[in-house]
Amino acid sequence: METWFARTGVRADLVHSPGAGEETLTGWYFRDYHNRPMGVRGISLGVLLACSLVHSGCNLTGLLIRGQTDGAAEFAEERGTEFADRELVGGVIADGIVTSTGLLYFVEDYEPLLLSAIFGRIAYGVGWLGLRAEELEVEEGKFDEAEKLQKRAGLLYASALRLAKRTLRLRDEGFDAAIAGGLATFKPWVDEHFYRKEDTEVLVVTGLAYFVQMIESEEGLAAAVDLPYGRYLLERSIEIDPTAEDAQALSTIGIVECTVPELMGGRPKLGLKLMQRAMELTERKSHGILVSAAERCAPPLQDRALFRKLLMEVIESGDVPEFRLPNKIARRRAELLLKQTGELFYD
Repeated sequence: METWFARTGVRADLVHSPGAGEETLTGWYFRDYHNRPMGVRGISLGVLLACSLVHSGCNLTGLLIRGQTDGAAEFAEERGTEFADRELVGGVIADGIVTSTGLLYFVEDYEPLLLSAIFGRIAYGVGWLGLRAEELEVEEGKFDEAEKLQKRAGLLYASALRLAKRTLRLRDEGFDAAIAGGLATFKPWVDEHFYRKEDTEVLVVTGLAYFVQMIESEEGLAAAVDLPYGRYLLERSIEIDPTAEDAQALSTIGIVECTVPELMGGRPKLGLKLMQRAMELTERKSHGILVSAAERCAPPLQDRALFRKLLMEVIESGDVPEFRLPNKIARRRAELLLKQTGELFYD
């Protein structure tokens, strides 16, 4: 009989038990989650028993996956900032990408799982594959290896965008018609279906999936055909709540304004203002925003002083618990960018 692992391609060793005296990050999650009182878990034993006994339209597999997804999200919210080991967490995210692919085979319409799958692909592509590629280029001169990693990241971004479009279709079946009609029909469609603070997560995550194709992939501006749609998703999020998802909508639009050449409509001065607003809203605690402003906005403006000021602020800053891991990645990016100063500025 074909196993679930064989059918979905998910590695069976992802559910291994740690050895004596050893506990994996995943194991810590399950211990922490399942030791909670039954009332605060995503699924109660009574519901599971009812599904098992009645079998009257109750998708037990789907219910389990939903509960696992909700529990993992709750754990990440409460305990995720305690991990600052890039290698450890990178492995967990990579495994999560594989696992989410298998889980979506059974529960293809569960929005929290889709959002997690999208963000995991973006995060691993940018924070791990992209950063490692930059290390190989800047410090080791291994350009061929760096290119391979960038291509792998590009595949993740393409997958994230496909999942983002699936997520938007779940909100309303008129998504494709709205896209086909251009911005004139897309904007009213977004306004009609996304208007609460609870909607901002979907807007930001799906909007990021549109933008990362242009900002980070090798295709660059050639991947910008859907950019106006991604931009409006983020603009709508800002209208509802500019602080949502740590002001990522503001900073992302700022990055694009600085990345697109002025001859093609880019506005680096506006981009920098948007980035500075995002810094204010996060109290300059999210160092990734500072690094992105230095990398994307300072070179087009040829502002070497701003470039160094922002990067040194990141390098010299202390620990910020709620941004511990992303700030550690930002610090490493800052170190690499400082080594490229001579290549980015003419004076």
